[in-house]
Amino acid sequence: MHEHPPGFRTVEAALAEAERKGFRLAVIGRTCALVAVACFYLEAFGYPNNVLAAACILFTAALGLVPLGFVGGRYERAARYALFTLDAVSASAIVALAPLSSGGDTPQNLVFHSSRNEYFYAIVALSILALSPALVLWTGACVVAGLAVATAWIMAGMERVVSLEDLPVAPSREQYLSVVLSPDFLGLPVRVIEGVMIALVTSIAALAVHRARNVIRAHAAAEAERTRVERIFGRYVPTQVADQLIHAGQLAPQQREASIIFADIVGFTRLSETLPPARVIGLLNSFFSAVTAIVDERGGVVVNHVGDALIAAFNAPLPIEGHAARAVAAARALLALVAEREFEGHQLRVRIGVATGQVAAGPVGGAGRETYTIYGDTVNLAQRLEEMNKEVGTNCLMSSTTFVAAGPDCGATIAIGTVHVRGRERAVEVFALQPSRPE
Repeated sequence: MHEHPPGFRTVEAALAEAERKGFRLAVIGRTCALVAVACFYLEAFGYPNNVLAAACILFTAALGLVPLGFVGGRYERAARYALFTLDAVSASAIVALAPLSSGGDTPQNLVFHSSRNEYFYAIVALSILALSPALVLWTGACVVAGLAVATAWIMAGMERVVSLEDLPVAPSREQYLSVVLSPDFLGLPVRVIEGVMIALVTSIAALAVHRARNVIRAHAAAEAERTRVERIFGRYVPTQVADQLIHAGQLAPQQREASIIFADIVGFTRLSETLPPARVIGLLNSFFSAVTAIVDERGGVVVNHVGDALIAAFNAPLPIEGHAARAVAAARALLALVAEREFEGHQLRVRIGVATGQVAAGPVGGAGRETYTIYGDTVNLAQRLEEMNKEVGTNCLMSSTTFVAAGPDCGATIAIGTVHVRGRERAVEVFALQPSRPE
């Protein structure tokens, strides 16, 4: 079975809602236009013809409101097609049957000299508001067919048809006027050209609607992906980072070298027991926001929170140059932060582990409950180094891989030596950061 991409339903729902709102707007515009035309007839023509014409127009306007009752229902789409079919049929009937004069002796073929043909363009224009290319094409097809039927009906009632084809080659002024101003003039080539123009305008309108739908689809897809990013990473992902994740497509499962920071608040459990829950949450939010700003400034992403601990990654999911040096700089800035600032009136201490190596990363979880997670020995090592700070009396330990990759950008460090890390068979060479002022 074909699987739709993430956010597909959201995108289609957005399109359906746009169509629905557009159709409502089309109905409202149609109603207002018909009411205005009815008022014009009442004012411009004499009684009783003006009242009869206005009553018919108002009835048509009221009939067009019926499809609004189907909005959101099973027959919503069918109601839209029915409305524009009705309008095309009504306009065609006006051209073919409605007399030009109450006297009743004016040839009906002269209706093509009036402005009634322009009704067809108004109907096509209204269909555009529904944001459905298929509906626009259907409306245009109905209009062209209606024009053809109206023309055929008028021809059938004429004893003699005069057309441009009756003109001689290089006609004189008198010959041209005698044909064009003839009561029997119909001008079939003009009607054909008019039908072609309506079809052309309809095609262009349908293409424009198709492009508009693509814009809506792209916007809705971007919003759906943004919502997904926020759901995966939480509210601590800055807007610019979220935008990069959306446009760069970096959420796909991947394996790459990255530098990982694992940071934990020292003694948080004991501290939390002395504070009300609201202050504990406020302290964590304030702390995580400050740490996220530090990580973001250096090109990293805070990918997870575990209680009072957090994991930040550099070069995953967003690729950056010099990720090891950036991770070390972020660790230094974090140590300086807690040394100089209080959170909810409390001075905090943190322990940090930094490791560099291969990681596997990607969204994990079911629909609606995804989290972006990084796996691998590098992540475990960063956590073990954070725990080891307590044993060796330091605040930040880094692996030799990080130390070598960062090079001179590591700044002042102390070689702790080769130590055995829990969960690893081979010993690891470890370095500690010496305290320094932030950059």
